[in-house]
This record gives sequence, C-alpha cells and structure tokens, in this order.
Amino acid sequence: MNTITERESILSEFANAEYLVLGAHVNGETYPGTARSYLADGRGVAWQAPERDGLTYAIDAEIADQPVSAMLGRRARSMDPAVVWPLWTGCEAAAKALDLPVLSWLNWPGLRLPDEIATKVTLHWEQLDDILVCYGVASTA
Repeated sequence: MNTITERESILSEFANAEYLVLGAHVNGETYPGTARSYLADGRGVAWQAPERDGLTYAIDAEIADQPVSAMLGRRARSMDPAVVWPLWTGCEAAAKALDLPVLSWLNWPGLRLPDEIATKVTLHWEQLDDILVCYGVASTA
C-alpha cells in the first residue's frame, strides 16, 4: 500500500512545470493517459508524470486572478481569488484523483477537504505565470 510519504515523494519530484504542457492544443486526443484540466480561456493543461502502480494522479488549474462568482464566493466564504482558487483546485484535484462524482464536493463546508478525504490524497499547489495548478496523488489500494 502506498503511504503519504510515497505520495509526497511523487509530488516533490514530478509536480512542476517540467512535467506540464499548457496550450490550446491540449486535450484527451493530444495527451491521452495524462491528468488534464481546462482553463476558462480555452487552454488545456496536461500533467505528464510517470505512472506508478497503486497511485492515481489528477490536476486542476485555474487562471489565478480571474473573478470569483457570487455563488462560488458564498461556498468558499470569500470573494478573494487568492483564497478561493486554491480551495477550488484542491477540491477538484482530490475529487478527480479519488474518482468521486463530478462536483460532488461542492457542499464540503468552506470548500475544505473533509478529513476522510484528506487522508486519501496528497495535494501540491504551484503558481505558473497566470495559472494556479493543484496536483493530486491518491493511493488506489
């Protein structure tokens, strides 16, 4: 079984720009088998980390300074993009890595990971120019 330390090791080694591809050309056909996210401006982000048995990878990315909708602000209890987008991307990356239903996490209080979810996934955030990326690694066993 993979431990938190193993998940952290993967993130330490592979959660960086060297393993990301960003552009309008990024999609499931051009980067199959990668963890992907799509930005509001039409660009895609693909994370090309090497596969490891017993682990799943996910990413979510958002334009870091884009405005926060009123509904999302209420859920996150903030209208500040610097507060909201790390919460949002963390929830999305965790849900993707754990194969939870799309948007099932929207009712998590304050968009914070519940303890039973947080113990199953390890997250890492990185700001790349105008984009905030959250990488997630979960154990499958």
